[in-house]
Amino acid sequence: MGQRDWKKLIAPHFRSLRMNTVHEPAELQSLILNSAAPLLFRKIVTSNILKWTLEDWARVLGNEILEFRIGKYEYSHEPQWERKTATVTSSFKHFLECAELEPELQENRWLYFDYKYLKYWFTSIDELRNNISWVPLGFPDITADECTIWIGTKGAHTPCHIDTYGFNLIFQVYGKKLWIIAPPEENLKPTRVPYEESSVYSKLNFFSPNVEDFKGISNVRKIILNPGEVLYLPHKWWHYVENLETAISLNVWIPLPEDDEERLAESVVQLFVKQLTSLSQEVSDHILNPNMRQLILDSEVSNMLETVNNCKTICKDKLHNKKTKADHEECTEETDKFNEGEVLKKYPFVEKIPRMSPEAFNLFLKAQRERFKNEAADSGAPGDSCSYQNGVLQLFNVLTDDDVISLISEKLLRMSS
Repeated sequence: MGQRDWKKLIAPHFRSLRMNTVHEPAELQSLILNSAAPLLFRKIVTSNILKWTLEDWARVLGNEILEFRIGKYEYSHEPQWERKTATVTSSFKHFLECAELEPELQENRWLYFDYKYLKYWFTSIDELRNNISWVPLGFPDITADECTIWIGTKGAHTPCHIDTYGFNLIFQVYGKKLWIIAPPEENLKPTRVPYEESSVYSKLNFFSPNVEDFKGISNVRKIILNPGEVLYLPHKWWHYVENLETAISLNVWIPLPEDDEERLAESVVQLFVKQLTSLSQEVSDHILNPNMRQLILDSEVSNMLETVNNCKTICKDKLHNKKTKADHEECTEETDKFNEGEVLKKYPFVEKIPRMSPEAFNLFLKAQRERFKNEAADSGAPGDSCSYQNGVLQLFNVLTDDDVISLISEKLLRMSS
């Protein structure tokens, strides 16, 4: 199919975006759905928003009041958990004034308008929403409402974590963003504290690392995402993300069939979280991520139990349907196996991301650490949680351990209704 014909075909789906390279979106979708490793897509689409300056963003967003998280551009022993950061409201224009300052003139802080769903934000700004499309990657049904936007200054970052639902597509639209990623099996010291639904955090601090904490970690990849590039991050891959300058990105999580089993496991975790955070204000403040406080503390245990049973029913029905289908289907020979290698050869703008050498990873950690010479202002030292060593957190860590939750889920599915 020629480029002009393809443009005519997809023009109704997105207005100001256009193809940079002739390709079949359905084939790229298959590549994404079949790839177990991250992929980088280099500028297969262009959009008007890629041409916007920060002043253009200020014009488009107008006087909307945004909520920014404020973090410290300095050393801390622990990752800068959200519960340890303050928030401030301001317009994008005020944010822009802060973004143009050097970190030391910003009083060593960073600002992040992060993890904001467009179904709640900028709902009437068509100039932004009409420039968001995932058609070129083979996902024409994804709307702006399903996307989240991330706007931050240099140093704004998200602690290393795993997303347990779906897979992630990230579109970088302004500035540069560092991604450190690792496969699910790499032991990055997982923890459910702070607790956030569908997120498993790492205890490791990639922003101001203690290099000794990373001994034995070898299967890591590094990428700097530039404007116009898209990163595909597979299900449950670890990722640490940091703005190298003022940056704006969009992302979407695409659901997967295994999400049903993940929701069953998460419903069990939430039940344990509810029970333990009911012990005291001190416990709930320490365990809960701020965005989970209302959901957990205001929910009734009976409703959470109902959620567990509903998730169990969905999973059992799916298992039954799968078994019934297998019993009635005739064995057929597979003829249409997807050939990832051939597709990658066909599309040179798609790249696999190579592993870092141990030496390169060690140099990266040292460079991250050496940015901060002073350790005095350490608001996250180990003694911070001494008062919780009465066994509550130890019990929480045991109850929410992945092996424990998996065993409970399996036993629930084996029980008769």
